[in-house]
Parts: sequence; structure tokens; C-alpha cells
Amino acid sequence: MKHPLPRVIAMTALAVLAVAPAHAQDAVGDFREKLGKWVESRQLISKERTDWDVEKETLRATRNLLEQEKEALAAEVKELEESNTASDDERRDLLLERGEFQRAGRALEDEIRVMEQQVLALAPRLPEPLRDKLEPLLVQIPTDPENTRVPLGQRLMNVLGVLAQAEKFNGTATFVGETRAVEGDQKVQVRTLYWGLGQAFFVDASGNAAGVGRPGPDGWVFQNDPALAGDAKRLLDIYEGNVDAIEFVRLPVGIQ
Repeated sequence: MKHPLPRVIAMTALAVLAVAPAHAQDAVGDFREKLGKWVESRQLISKERTDWDVEKETLRATRNLLEQEKEALAAEVKELEESNTASDDERRDLLLERGEFQRAGRALEDEIRVMEQQVLALAPRLPEPLRDKLEPLLVQIPTDPENTRVPLGQRLMNVLGVLAQAEKFNGTATFVGETRAVEGDQKVQVRTLYWGLGQAFFVDASGNAAGVGRPGPDGWVFQNDPALAGDAKRLLDIYEGNVDAIEFVRLPVGIQ
């Protein structure tokens, strides 16, 4: 799975460019304007890519359905052409109509079932703030498709809603305030910045407790690393606009 994390880090790294003291405010303002345009362009590209991915899956499902219909109809037509009686003609029309509805329903249900399984498998790897936001949709995805009463149309909308929100989260940096255990059972209030779906950094208000989080097979894993406190606090302050000047912040990045 690819993430925009390296590009986001590269974006932050641009802040290291030296600015003459006399022009610091102008340089920062110009940088922020260019940064805003860059982020806006990346968000537009991410949205178009998401729209195309959804459309591509729809077209693939439609193509497969049409191919199945073509083969089935060819077989039915060949059989029915052997009869020229009026009753056989009427029977042929009924069989074709019934077969068309049955094939369309089965093909659509199979495609949706695969997508539901993929989404449910992905859910544990999503960061907690995103999972909380997606919970109303996730609880509506049936774990037993054979016995569900949820209409196919609603099931499809639930899956597409989850994928769209996940793609949106992955294309941005998300700031949250949360409580995290740092030493044994000791919990502190921390600020956490998620770089898409790939990585997160946290630090407490005092700047003493800090660490990094990454997705694992059973959910996100956060590791305490007090050595990161200074840089993590600086990164969060820059993100929230609590500093007068933007500067380069060096933090460890994991690529998966």
C-alpha cells in the first residue's frame, strides 16, 4: 500500500531553506501560499484518483456481467432456435427475461460480497480516529451475507463510503488530541499527528513523553520514544501554527 508520507515529509523539509532575517515574514508568507496551493493540488489529484478507482471497479464488474450474459444468452438462443412453434417462442422470451435478472443479481451480489470482505479485513489496520468515524458504516456491513436483509444497493453504498473516507484520510495530515499510555498504566493527554494511513507522531503538553505509531496486522502499534519529544513537539507546533518560523524537523519515517 502506497502512502503520501514521503511527499509530506518532503514538504516539511522545504522549510529548512534559509531565509534572510530582513525578509523572514515575506518568505514565510510566500511559502505558506505555495504550500497551500500544493496541498490543494494533491487533494484534487487524490479525489480524481479515488473517483477513477471506483469507476474502474464498476466498469470491470459491468464487463464481467456482460460477458456472462453473452455466453448464457448464446447458449439459450442456440437451443431455442431449434423450435419454431409459438409456444416455444413465448417460452424463450420468458426464459431470457428470467435468466437476465437472475444472472445480474448473482453477479452484483458476488462483487459486493468480495468488496465487503476486503473492507472488513482492512478495518483493523485503520487508525482509531478514522475507525470511529467509519463505525456507523462498518456496523452495517454484514458478516454473514447469506442471511442479511440489507438491500444490495445499501450494501454497495456502505462499502464505497468506507473506501472514500479512507482515501480522504490517507491524502491528508490529521491532528487529534487523545489519551495514551506512556509508562505502564500511566496515561497522559497527548497531541497526535497522523500522516495518512502510514504513520503518526505524538507528544504530551510538557514535551517529555513522545513516540511514533504505525499500522500492524491487528491494529496500530504506538511505541514510546522520549528521544523524539523535542522534534515531535516542534512538528506539532509548526502544524498548529504556534511558531513564528517554519523549519526542518527530522523524524524517523517507516515505509511499508
